Amino acid sequence: MNKLLLVLGVSGVGKSSIIKELLVLDSRFIYIVPFTTRPSRGKEDTKISISDEVMDDLWSRGELLSVNEIYGIRCGTPRSLITKVLEEGNVPVLDWPLACLEVMTTAFPNHLYVVSVLPPSIEILEQRLMIDGRNNHEGRSRNTHRELANYKSSEFKRLCDLEIVSEENKLSEIAQSIYAGYLSSL
Repeated sequence: MNKLLLVLGVSGVGKSSIIKELLVLDSRFIYIVPFTTRPSRGKEDTKISISDEVMDDLWSRGELLSVNEIYGIRCGTPRSLITKVLEEGNVPVLDWPLACLEVMTTAFPNHLYVVSVLPPSIEILEQRLMIDGRNNHEGRSRNTHRELANYKSSEFKRLCDLEIVSEENKLSEIAQSIYAGYLSSL
């Protein structure tokens, strides 16, 4: 059985860009697109917009592995898609919240490769959050600082297989490092 590839990191650290680069490296990497209660952002392909009612229904039927809320928006991860990708011999790739790591360690024990993506500095992360402009900057910034502090002071850190710094203009190198680490873990 392949391992799931979980990419953890705070908002604005570059997880989506890293995941896109990983998908180019190996066609066996399949991004697990989560559901969200946030309206779609035009041509967005990183989330599937659904209503709160549909999210509740999927959750109540056990079709979602996890539902988490951030900035008043809920995201849910489809359990069956992860299983299907694994059964096909491919590698599910997930942008996963640190706070929900225990869900995955329980659901897929010994079948995870966990990468923690860290910002090069708090100042650069703050700049990215301001440029991004998708959500309330101050709320995202507070949450980001809290998440980083929790990560650094918790036992979650020991559950990570690889810590990598999301440096500017190093996307290809970062993806290559994650890819090499994943392959060596098999």
